[in-house]
Amino acid sequence: MNDSNYDQDTVILPSQKGKIAMLIAKMGLGAFTISIAVHLIFGVLAFAFFYKMVYPPEEKIDFLPGGGGGGPKGDTAQAQKVVTKRVMTSSVNKRITSTSNTASFSLPDASDDMMGSELPMEMSAVGGGGGGQGTGKGTGTGVGTGPGAGFGAGQLGIGALIPTIMKGRCTDSERLSMLRDAGGTPEIEAAVKKSLQWFKTKQNSDGSWGQSNQVAMTGLALLCYLGHCESSQSEEYGDNVALAMTYLINNAAKNEGRLGMDLSGNGWVYEHGIATYALGEALTFSRSLQFPFPELEETVRKAALIIINGQNKNGSWDYSFKLSDRDDLSVAGWQMQALKAVDAAFSKKEDKPKDIDKAIRIALDHLARIAYKGDGKFAYSGDQINPNMTAVGALVLQQWYKGNTKPARDAVKLIADGLELRGKPLVNEDEKDFRPLWTFEYAGSNADLYGWYYGVQVMRNAGGKQWEAMNQAIIADILPAQNEDGSFKYEGGGGKLVHVNGTQAAGESRDIYLQALNTLMLEVYYRFLPTSAGKGKSSGFDALE
Repeated sequence: MNDSNYDQDTVILPSQKGKIAMLIAKMGLGAFTISIAVHLIFGVLAFAFFYKMVYPPEEKIDFLPGGGGGGPKGDTAQAQKVVTKRVMTSSVNKRITSTSNTASFSLPDASDDMMGSELPMEMSAVGGGGGGQGTGKGTGTGVGTGPGAGFGAGQLGIGALIPTIMKGRCTDSERLSMLRDAGGTPEIEAAVKKSLQWFKTKQNSDGSWGQSNQVAMTGLALLCYLGHCESSQSEEYGDNVALAMTYLINNAAKNEGRLGMDLSGNGWVYEHGIATYALGEALTFSRSLQFPFPELEETVRKAALIIINGQNKNGSWDYSFKLSDRDDLSVAGWQMQALKAVDAAFSKKEDKPKDIDKAIRIALDHLARIAYKGDGKFAYSGDQINPNMTAVGALVLQQWYKGNTKPARDAVKLIADGLELRGKPLVNEDEKDFRPLWTFEYAGSNADLYGWYYGVQVMRNAGGKQWEAMNQAIIADILPAQNEDGSFKYEGGGGKLVHVNGTQAAGESRDIYLQALNTLMLEVYYRFLPTSAGKGKSSGFDALE
């Protein structure tokens, strides 16, 4: 076809044009119109991009923070993982755990790889259920549409990840609630906080406390922090706790699992029990928070096996874990409390140290058949009855759910009889009359914080009128013994019933020993559920001999 024959009305076949051109022809659009449309599309896309940058979408909350109510429960596993990650990646975690040049390790940086897929222990409720009354502290943003009437605010804190038995210690509201329910006062909690601040100023650069028997003193101070739910991840005391744990783990590493300052003497058996107890409880926190602490689990397991393998055939223990015929209830008391902590930390039966159940069984049998001498009295060794052993024996029995046995009940009655003597003159004081020890008069000649620490826990577990009398004694005598700087006055002591010269037995570390015993007595309101209310564990300390 030539130009001369070209007809403007001639229809061009579709095969002669592209599909897009054909579409444009049908719509009657020109080039200018197309250009405008393209520019409009690019403009909309650009606006959407920048709007998203300036106003990012709100993060979807798929669980209700603990302390909330009035909504659906939410995904518990997801809540645990989110909170654990938040705790681990906080500024508190950016630390080195030891300043010692000989330290065998330091904490690694946090990472998702350190978190397991599930929590191994029995956990308290995480998601807020409808109708729940919140007790969390903070400003959580959980919402829901359920029929509950609980408070919607609250922060899913550390308490939500701690086993139920220990949960009461983990928020201000829970501690104050337990204090109130047990007859305590807010001043007791204030005293504990002042004491923890005092401890913070006394920690040595290597993570220990004290000038002698540092392993024992570090274990005691660590128990005080853990008793207030202060872990290696705590905002205020995380560094102190982590340094203390590192110090104890390094001590064990240098001594093939044994924990003590002088392994050639008798005293290290006490140090080992105290430190094992503290590290065992720290392991419970570590497992609950799913924040593995280097070498902690291995150290606790080795320490427990040393206790188990050092038990005599009669079920008791001797100095330096010697396998002999000598039984020593003051030594045994601490080993049993350490094993209690280990047993709780290794919650799965298959994970527990070998023969731990057997060791506990024969130790309890020894208490009932050999150590108990009647009328609430237990023997220190052989037939040597001792007033402090009344509380040691009773506490161990209560810990292992034998609180309703005759020896335990008789011991509670003996301590209760002593509390009735408060403020009364003692006539013809008799060394065989153990009641004066339990008057709990801080400035009196029979003041013995070592025995009292056990006794406070025994009566907390007993509950009822027995605990009411003990609570009144704590408020009247222990609480006022604290100085303005958080430290505690030296007790009276010097009486015939006082065990090994009272806190003077700690020598250069008397101030730490005294502080720890008083602090742990004040924490008794919330450290653990009393055995009368559920399965619980307690602790104590024997004077270093």
